[in-house]
Amino acid sequence: MKKIIFLIAITALLISCKSGSGLSKAEEIAQTTAKIESMDYSFLPQTALPMGGRSVSLSYPYSLKVSKDTISSYLPYFGRAYTAPYPSDEGGIKFTSTNFEYDLIDNGDGNWDATIETKDENKKKYRLTLKMSDSGYATLTVLDNDRQSISFYGKIE
Repeated sequence: MKKIIFLIAITALLISCKSGSGLSKAEEIAQTTAKIESMDYSFLPQTALPMGGRSVSLSYPYSLKVSKDTISSYLPYFGRAYTAPYPSDEGGIKFTSTNFEYDLIDNGDGNWDATIETKDENKKKYRLTLKMSDSGYATLTVLDNDRQSISFYGKIE
């Protein structure tokens, strides 16, 4: 009887560990590749890596959304600011841009480097660098003239 219960528990564990998306690894890679190359994806950070401090685990649903005509950022900021944000409740890296340059380089080995530079008039300018892999993991580095740079580690969705 103990062996039957043990086998049932192992079977249930194996079933619960199966990928939640139901897609094979090759299908997940193809799906991620299509999103990146069509410029229609979101970067969801899991960890913030400030330049001069400790890493910070993120649990709030922050994101960087990329589409052909709009870049939308809702990210936190941890680090040293050289000027105070105005208005004072505008902390973080929060913007929507429709005037930007986007450059995507396919490294040929399932990795891409994307560079985004915002060019909106009368708005803060950002330079974002995304290093993405076909497995869906990515690193985002944000450069801002008014603050130290910050990096984020997360997933492409």
